[in-house]
Amino acid sequence: MFYVVAVNKPIDSLTDCTVVANSKAVSDPPRAGKLGRVSAGLSIAGIIASIIMVIVVPLTVISQQESHSYVCFHYEYSGSCYNYKTDVGSSGSCDSGVKSSDGYCYSDSCSHHLYSRSCYTYKTYLGSRSSCPARVKSPDGFCYSTSCPDYINYNGSCYKFKQYVSEWGTCTGVRSSGHYCYYHSCPDHIYQNTCYKNRKYVGSSRTCPGVRSPAGYCYSTSCTDYVHDGICYAYKEHVGWRGNCTAVRSPGDYCYYTTCPYYTYRSTCYKYRKHVGSSGNCTGVRSSNDNCYYTVCPYYEYSGACYRNKEYLYRYHNGTCVGVRSPGGNCYSDRFA
Repeated sequence: MFYVVAVNKPIDSLTDCTVVANSKAVSDPPRAGKLGRVSAGLSIAGIIASIIMVIVVPLTVISQQESHSYVCFHYEYSGSCYNYKTDVGSSGSCDSGVKSSDGYCYSDSCSHHLYSRSCYTYKTYLGSRSSCPARVKSPDGFCYSTSCPDYINYNGSCYKFKQYVSEWGTCTGVRSSGHYCYYHSCPDHIYQNTCYKNRKYVGSSRTCPGVRSPAGYCYSTSCTDYVHDGICYAYKEHVGWRGNCTAVRSPGDYCYYTTCPYYTYRSTCYKYRKHVGSSGNCTGVRSSNDNCYYTVCPYYEYSGACYRNKEYLYRYHNGTCVGVRSPGGNCYSDRFA
């Protein structure tokens, strides 16, 4: 009796089966045909197994290699790859991506401003000296941010102050089509984090066309009175290059006052006032009660006062002067009020 011995080698050809079959045919002819058929079946099964091994095994190896070599080129979050990673904080929004619990926004596209593989909503030019509130500043002086806290958004940029300058007003910042000027720093006067063109002292009772501070200052975007060095004054007086000015003197020999130290008529400060009556001549500004107001003396000025008459009395050493006598012998009389 013959036995088929199993070996640790696959039957890879019909030759091995033929040898076994021939040996069995010599000793046992009736079983030779049956053994031949078995050998043929085993040969076909081995061929099929070999084909399967050739196809399946390499694919399995490739699949395993791919699973182990999966790498994100930029940023990976929650098993996915993203092109951009932006710090938006705990309260910031992430419209076009996925927000992580630690305040980052992961996205594949950026529709705003791209810097250092992060996407920012606002891009503002600040130059080399100004600070950036978002703490993301490029070497070329731009500030990138995802929000404008305490700032004003205009045209995709963040500004600290917004000031109305009208169509003809001067703007040293960025002018908008609506006659506003946007600044990173206020060139004029700041009150309650707002930039104003003019500041005028009005006290507690005078009218303020803008915002009145507790200290009595009026902050406004336009001045209805007189402006000098960015400050709005209620009164302006021409004093000449030799005239006395108790307030703020300008290079043009004007004196600007927040309160008038002389005589006020219709919100104008006049240095001299004279009652001329209903029929008297007035070369200044006549009021309804027949007073005449002057910014400069129309007659004779002496020691800061205006007089209608000047008379030389020096030749009369003992001459009487009903007004004010100067050391030079002049007598000034009929003084204005």
